Amino acid sequence: MSKFTILAVFGAVLALGACAKHKPAPEPVPAPIMVEPVSTKGK
Repeated sequence: MSKFTILAVFGAVLALGACAKHKPAPEPVPAPIMVEPVSTKGK
């Protein structure tokens, strides 16, 4: 029973470490480009 517990804990730590190591970095969200409409009529 103790061998199984040790292996289970070791496996869980190994799996969590692998997941944390290979987590992709979040990409920055580009700012939206906002252009105000320019009217050429009426001036």
